[in-house]
Amino acid sequence: MKILFFGSTDGTHCSLHYFTAMVKLGHDVFAFNPHYFQTGSLGEKVMNKLRRGPSPSRIARSNQTFLELTRKNSFDLVFVMAENYLSAEVIRQVQKDSNGRTRFAYHSHDNVFSAGIVKPNDFEATLKAVDFLFTTKSQNVKRYQQLGQVNSFYIPSAYEPACHRPVPAAESRLPRDYPVSFVGTFDGSRIPDLAAAGWDRTFVWGNGWTRWTEFGRHRDHITPVAVYYLEFADVIGRSQCSLGLLRAEAEDRHTQRTFEIPACGGLQFAPRNDEILGMFEDGKEIVCFSSPDELREKLDYYLAHETERKKIAAAGYRRCTTGKNTYADRVHQMLQIVQPLSQKNSRTA
Repeated sequence: MKILFFGSTDGTHCSLHYFTAMVKLGHDVFAFNPHYFQTGSLGEKVMNKLRRGPSPSRIARSNQTFLELTRKNSFDLVFVMAENYLSAEVIRQVQKDSNGRTRFAYHSHDNVFSAGIVKPNDFEATLKAVDFLFTTKSQNVKRYQQLGQVNSFYIPSAYEPACHRPVPAAESRLPRDYPVSFVGTFDGSRIPDLAAAGWDRTFVWGNGWTRWTEFGRHRDHITPVAVYYLEFADVIGRSQCSLGLLRAEAEDRHTQRTFEIPACGGLQFAPRNDEILGMFEDGKEIVCFSSPDELREKLDYYLAHETERKKIAAAGYRRCTTGKNTYADRVHQMLQIVQPLSQKNSRTA
């Protein structure tokens, strides 16, 4: 399949994993990064923040470049990865230019219905214009269908074996081991669980933590920068217990960490819900909790019982790494849906 990958392929974006997965699967893939939020000056950066989106001129230039690219090259599929500014008008123009041959698939690992996600006012029209829609947020499938997007599918998050793996102690760059760790952006909804875990034994890595009013008090336990790939794996490998906390604003039922932590050999503690319980068995492959008090009690127990801790971590690792949970597995799932439906639609067009 000849695919135009529309999205960021920068090193810290998980969209890079989807792109490389398509290449690994043997498809002819061309990357187009729209650079909607690339700024040439401080003034443009400030304006983007004030308008909560890129400048109309930058959107227009990028979309025009995209149109020219699709007119010079024939693609079976345009895979749009979490970019919100490719308009319905542009999508329809490409479909028209290709006589319906080029299909569009949109995939998002964010909750696009959240007020915190930056998007244009006509975003719903774009969602209806694409041929296929994939989301890691299971609760959003019905929302997409209600908008008129009938080809909406839930595909869980994933891990990348090249970087989400157990890191041998000899390769570690960290100065010590950690009783409890959490890797994630600051969000107020996470504070009660972190407080229950105990700041005397919990260490955090992630963006935005300097905004927290209590940052100064806990700064010795917070590294206010994001860690990715092998740095993330290193943190998990040096942690006795790793928190897989969710975000209330995003209505998370699971996240990338749900798979990344066990893939790195970590013992994961996660909020108890049906989605996570369908992925890992509580008490055998993961440790789940329903309240901050339960989290504290279970951390106390497993920190004191090393043999049980390692047994559950090992079982979680096996379940994750033998269960077809890689990005290549997810891309294969999506393309298995796209190809037959594309052929069916072509015959009935």
